[in-house]
Amino acid sequence: MLKITVSFRLFVFLGLTVGCLALSAVKTFAFVPEDVERLKSTKKCPGCDLRGVDLRGAHLEQAEMEGANLMGANLEGANLHDAVLDDASLEQANLKKAVLSGASLDHATIDDADLKGAVLDGTTWLDGKVCSKGSVGACK
Repeated sequence: MLKITVSFRLFVFLGLTVGCLALSAVKTFAFVPEDVERLKSTKKCPGCDLRGVDLRGAHLEQAEMEGANLMGANLEGANLHDAVLDDASLEQANLKKAVLSGASLDHATIDDADLKGAVLDGTTWLDGKVCSKGSVGACK
């Protein structure tokens, strides 16, 4: 009886461990296609689900994306001049060489976002501070 109980517990423990490892290794970003179309056609998409969307080089000047979920989105080289991204989730987003001058990121989250070469002149930063002229890759 003891042998079965120990074997069963070991089986359950190993199954749970493997399952947790498998789930933690998978990065899934699933955007809502209708939200992408709305953003592209109207440049207004507050609260949209744009997780993992590929918007490389997109022209999103003055886009309104307050509270949008852009986690893992590829915005490399996108023009986000004067865009409103207040309260947006930009964790793990690729913002390399994106133009964010004049954009508002007030209370946005950017954990692990890549801002290499991103133009941040006049950007309203996470804490409400306005980035100074010449801010590239980091708000100064």
